[in-house]
Amino acid sequence: MEAKEAVRESIREYNRYRAPEAVARIVTRRGDVYYIKFDGTYCETCGLYDWIEDLKYIMESKGLQAEVEGLKEPEGPAGSVRVAAFRVRLPA
Repeated sequence: MEAKEAVRESIREYNRYRAPEAVARIVTRRGDVYYIKFDGTYCETCGLYDWIEDLKYIMESKGLQAEVEGLKEPEGPAGSVRVAAFRVRLPA
């Protein structure tokens, strides 16, 4: 399976179990870095970063090497959208 298809499958699985509290969508891809938008009500007291890392673990379960390289937080207290940069590769 190609990395691009494995990322898409990972997002489908993520959304199946986490929506509507958190919904992930691919914004864009630059090389092996995927920019994923997360939106939802989240349970921020549970650890916001955990919602994002969950996608990393799903990607790894599909045989990908994945790292969260950055996170753009919303501006202002009312924002719920985050964009995370994931570097994703197939194992060598």
